[in-house]
Amino acid sequence: MASLRRLVVAGATGKQGGALISALLAKSSQPFEIYAITRNKDSRGAQSLASKPNVRVIEGNFDKPEAIFRQIPNAWGLFSVTMPMNARTEEREGKAMTKAALDSGVKHIVFTATDRGGDKSDTDPTYVPHFASKYHIERDIMEKARASGATWTFLRPVAFMENITDSFLGRLFMTAWRQNGLNSNLQLISSKDIGRVAAEAFLNADSEEYRNKALSLAGDDLSSEEAAAVFKEVTGQEMRTTFGFFSTTAKWVLWEQLGVMLKWFKTVGCKADVKALRQRYPFMMDFRSWLVEESDWRASMKS
Repeated sequence: MASLRRLVVAGATGKQGGALISALLAKSSQPFEIYAITRNKDSRGAQSLASKPNVRVIEGNFDKPEAIFRQIPNAWGLFSVTMPMNARTEEREGKAMTKAALDSGVKHIVFTATDRGGDKSDTDPTYVPHFASKYHIERDIMEKARASGATWTFLRPVAFMENITDSFLGRLFMTAWRQNGLNSNLQLISSKDIGRVAAEAFLNADSEEYRNKALSLAGDDLSSEEAAAVFKEVTGQEMRTTFGFFSTTAKWVLWEQLGVMLKWFKTVGCKADVKALRQRYPFMMDFRSWLVEESDWRASMKS
């Protein structure tokens, strides 16, 4: 165990962090000792992680990340993911995590940001607040890593397939997408695939492909009309939506997080190269395969 590289996974009980840990544990050989960071080590998700081989659960406050790294001497890598509940808070916590990691000697950071228009992502923070906060965190990582001799990989996913659920928020998401126009395309990615690519980035951190590189990630690119057709073909059901009034109201009430983002999706949009990505990562799921293999809709398809 002492010879293994120590890998710190922030947001370990979340979808992306959990997917990364699962992807690494699925490897036949394990080069990492995984430290799963959670705000509550007694939660069901944290206890589940603690039962896995080669995983240690660490309780930590993201407002004080230096305390996390004091519990993990000689950490080699960090998987950093932030929550866009508030753009200013997200940026502050993201930068603090970077500083604490590099001050402790971390050598490689994989940060999950967001695609901001393909190649434009390198220079355009966009007018979407929680896109811009991730852009500023990226720039901060580049600056601090350069000064400390560390390296980085930025993963820039598009909209999550996991947004499409039978919950109120899931129906709200589909309704808002339709309100953007039946032929308005949206790129989608599965959280599981983000985790699998993150695993590759850590396993090959010294390679030309991942060392100080940024990758936009998408598994599909389709309109709401096309998505609804695939959904009905696969599940035998209509895509779940709600009253347009709820979506319109939500866009205004949550304008900073939802309304501005939907406007950007329609006027600019994500520009990941889906074809090239699916060739490079054959495991990457399109919307159809995600519905069949990973979604919560699988149970209803069996009945």
